[in-house]
Amino acid sequence: MNKLKKNLIFLIFVASLFFLTSCDNSKKKDPYSSIKDIKNPTFRDFLKIQKHLKKDKREYLKLFSISSKRGAELLDKNYLKKAKEFRFVGKKRQMKPMYEELYYNTSKEDKKRCVICYTSFNKNYPDGIERLKKALTLIGYKGHFIYRIGSWPNLEENSLKYSHVLFAFKPFFFREVKNMGYENVLWVDSAVLPLQSLDTIFEKIEKNGYFGYKANFILSEYTNEFVLNLFDVTPKLANFIETKEAGILGLNLDSYIGNTILDRWQKAAENGGFYSARHDQNALSLIAYKLDLKKFEDSNVARPSEVEDITKDSVFFLDRSISYWPYKSQGEEKILRVTKKEKIKEKSFKDFFKLKTLKRSFLKNIKK
Repeated sequence: MNKLKKNLIFLIFVASLFFLTSCDNSKKKDPYSSIKDIKNPTFRDFLKIQKHLKKDKREYLKLFSISSKRGAELLDKNYLKKAKEFRFVGKKRQMKPMYEELYYNTSKEDKKRCVICYTSFNKNYPDGIERLKKALTLIGYKGHFIYRIGSWPNLEENSLKYSHVLFAFKPFFFREVKNMGYENVLWVDSAVLPLQSLDTIFEKIEKNGYFGYKANFILSEYTNEFVLNLFDVTPKLANFIETKEAGILGLNLDSYIGNTILDRWQKAAENGGFYSARHDQNALSLIAYKLDLKKFEDSNVARPSEVEDITKDSVFFLDRSISYWPYKSQGEEKILRVTKKEKIKEKSFKDFFKLKTLKRSFLKNIKK
């Protein structure tokens, strides 16, 4: 009896030791457990998270390379590179996160319209913010512009614990400005340049509850069964669902439909719905399908990605040189550049990408 009792005590001891060891290991793998104040992370805290993202073998990253279409594997490794090398702070200590609220042709109290953009400290993204600030001035934008470079949005609601989710900063930034009292909010990627007045865009946001563009591929090409199951969509059905772009998205945060989109998009970021190749975009596409949203517009004319395709009807330009993330060395990166000597449809266009001499009349002489 005593022997049995001793064995039982020993087994309990081993089980307890195993449990404590498991807890310790889980803490080591959790980059947020060591942060004293998750609502006010320090520079060092962000460095810890960056190290975790780069070194930790996160099983869900495998989902970024899987397509539900015939079980094919995606060959594009850029998704994994982005997930592992995301930077919340700059490489030098003086390169700290930036947050700014700018007011264009309106008062600080006017929260009717707001453009938002977040970038990490990777590559050319911060430069895109500077160009965007200039572009909004040149088009005579009326409203607020709020941007972040580095750090993470909506820290007050503990969103930092989802900072390992690639592109989750988009719904969390919408949430942050909603909490600030903004009504009609337009997200634009730092690679996007507005070319003319955004009045019509904001009118559509206010009227319809949302605004966005269609993408040119089928959902099954870049998503996987794990994500599809979260939305109760079969791989077969995914072959017939068109995708939506997430680089330009407007939401009326005073409307039912705008808040429903945001709520579901944020939930997807929190429960694994972003764990596919085109993370935020696939989740948004599934939400649009489930809500039967029909007012996403064609992007070919309104948002071209090639300079020669810009017309008088183009509202935005997508400059892929900003968002290009090379798989190989930086020296092999191919970046589109337009110099002073080059021409667009026989119309000189000086330093287009730096916006030094952008003239509002240039569209008159480009392809109609």
